[in-house]
Amino acid sequence: MKVLDIKNVTKFYKKQEVLSGLNLSLEEGFVLGLIGENGVGKTTLMKAIMNLVRLDSGTINVFGKDHLENEKDTRSRIGFVHEASYLFEDLNLLDTEKIVHAAYKQWDSRQFRRYLERLQLPTNKKVKTFSKGMKMRAALAIALSHKAELIIMDEPTSGLDPMVRNDLYRVIRDELNKEKRSFIISTHITSDLEKVADYVAILRNGIIPFQVSLDSLREDYAVCKGSLEALSPDREALFLGVTRSQVGFQGLTDNPRQVKEIMGSQAILERPTIEDLMIYTDGGAVI
Repeated sequence: MKVLDIKNVTKFYKKQEVLSGLNLSLEEGFVLGLIGENGVGKTTLMKAIMNLVRLDSGTINVFGKDHLENEKDTRSRIGFVHEASYLFEDLNLLDTEKIVHAAYKQWDSRQFRRYLERLQLPTNKKVKTFSKGMKMRAALAIALSHKAELIIMDEPTSGLDPMVRNDLYRVIRDELNKEKRSFIISTHITSDLEKVADYVAILRNGIIPFQVSLDSLREDYAVCKGSLEALSPDREALFLGVTRSQVGFQGLTDNPRQVKEIMGSQAILERPTIEDLMIYTDGGAVI
């Protein structure tokens, strides 16, 4: 089942087009990593799914229903973990629960307390005393406790130390093993997505020009390294993008077998990362 189906979405801010006929979909039980430079519209897209910003054109279906016509139902099934966190700053988390649980039919108080304990969150301190990482963990605990089926996370680990980031993603992996939740995670820390994502999509120039499964990226693509002399114009056509330096070239190919057959010992092939995908699908660069 598709939990999300976005078609031809366009959004302008002050006559500047932020989203430009964007298309994206996500199946139930999968994790989509959304990557792209600052200012390309990742947060705008996530807020549009939540109906926190109005689109200029296009449609968004969540759980098979139009997100505008069925706003109340779809919002109750979505958890939004955002940098701003939307928590009540002057309340502690137990007092926060008294307010938020009324908004969700499937709120589970026992589960909420379990998540607070697991994520090492205090129950007697006001939210305004929390660090950024603690606020992110609190927002995730709330999302999981109202049994959200789609959880949208916008830069959930930005500025957090590796131990905290690792624990957050461990919770996500555990949830995926237990229930058919779906996640969209926007982050600049692409190494985190390597641990948890099933798919990765690049947002650039208001559209998603490239989307691939992590399994396909690892099995069907390769980073190739070699000397500049080995890179003829014909051979360069084998690559999605190339970077050059004084010591040689590197490029990303979606046909590693052909590259190996043609270039032989002139090329070294390595498994690509999500960061490689960002670099080389932008047309490469001269460095």
